[in-house]
Amino acid sequence: MDEHDRAVLYIAANRFPFPDQVDWPADYITLTNQSSERRGVPGPAGMEYPDIVVIDGRGEIREIGEVERAVTDECAERWARASTACDNKTTSGVQHFFVYVPPGQDIEALRLMDLYKISHAGVRTWALAPDGTVTIDPIVTNGDPKDHRAR
Repeated sequence: MDEHDRAVLYIAANRFPFPDQVDWPADYITLTNQSSERRGVPGPAGMEYPDIVVIDGRGEIREIGEVERAVTDECAERWARASTACDNKTTSGVQHFFVYVPPGQDIEALRLMDLYKISHAGVRTWALAPDGTVTIDPIVTNGDPKDHRAR
């Protein structure tokens, strides 16, 4: 399994929801698309499959998390579509959309979010240690303050 897929699985299991989160709706299901395409978002060339998609019991998309290897303008176009597909049931009213980028690429991710006016709940960095441990550092949290934590 490559670093990206390891990070996706870790983030999905430990942040959607957090292990100690008590307010996660009982009917929410966290899906990942790295090993098979399970839930997508329409794009200009067909369905696009974000790394992490949270759906409710009716199958509606609630939250999306994208785990990037590198930040580019093409990412921002996908992010905009993914953000629009999410709900905005955050305390601040922003979309339930999170982006995870390698350390040092957070400034570019934030610049693109601003440039493309992408509503998002948070930007985080992710890194994989030599022992396989995934670290997450919250950079910006626009959604719910409770989501601003490292893990």
